[in-house]
Amino acid sequence: MDMPAACEIDRLPEDLLEHVIALTSPGDAFRATAVSRAFHAAAESDTVWSRFLPNDLPRFAKNEIPRRSPSTTKGLFRRLADEPVLLRHKYMRMQLDKATGAKCFTLSSSALQPPAYSTLVPVGSDFDYSKRGKRFLQAIRIPYYLPGPDIRAKVHRNMLSRNTTYGAYMVFKLLDDRSYGLDLPLHEASFGMAGRESIRKVCLYGYAEDGGGAAGEPPRKLILPSWYPTRCDAIPPMYDDVHFPRKKTHGWMEVELGEFHNEEGDGVVSISLIHTSDARPTVIVWGIELRTI
Repeated sequence: MDMPAACEIDRLPEDLLEHVIALTSPGDAFRATAVSRAFHAAAESDTVWSRFLPNDLPRFAKNEIPRRSPSTTKGLFRRLADEPVLLRHKYMRMQLDKATGAKCFTLSSSALQPPAYSTLVPVGSDFDYSKRGKRFLQAIRIPYYLPGPDIRAKVHRNMLSRNTTYGAYMVFKLLDDRSYGLDLPLHEASFGMAGRESIRKVCLYGYAEDGGGAAGEPPRKLILPSWYPTRCDAIPPMYDDVHFPRKKTHGWMEVELGEFHNEEGDGVVSISLIHTSDARPTVIVWGIELRTI
């Protein structure tokens, strides 16, 4: 009797299965455990997960990884993918992308370079952009009368995963309810290496009611501030090339500041948000997330 093809695959040596699975991705390896017993054994091995775990992990803050660290490489990967880990200076945290294994970072308000005379304010306990005590408890308040918001940050390129495209997302909240008539304040966002920045126009007012479409698509319906004269089923023509934020929870929003593809090499990656109009909203900035896209 002929045996099913799956059983024929199971006859392959385990080290060969491990090599094949290691050439895929963490997401594929997680799924491979359900194929068969042989695949499950191979996909659980340290040989596979040592290929997916970055070999240049940064130094973590004390007690972030328990003294009795996970007994397997896969266990350590899952620990770093399931919840963020504070770095040793505690103004930045890292988390692995579960599908790709790429390093993702969150820069707290302490890691940003805000305008002079901006102030630090506490963040309420209802803020859910963090897990299991990894909350950044302060944010930057930039009042309307300062020449801003001008937010700047820098990350060493060698901290990021190689051959990976990142998006920079500023997490913020508006406190300003003044009327600007029909002209909404605009800003210029930049993300990348000097001479290779992704530059775009950004408006912090308004957001997509339904969270917007897929990545890179404009919001399908724009909800503007209460004082704005209309609601829009589409972005007004004057703002066709402007990026708007997406609403999160508890009044917080995030806006994508740009994209950057990190290749081989050293240097510094810069992130900035600079006002380009006379109107200046009052904002609270919690931090900037660098996520894979």
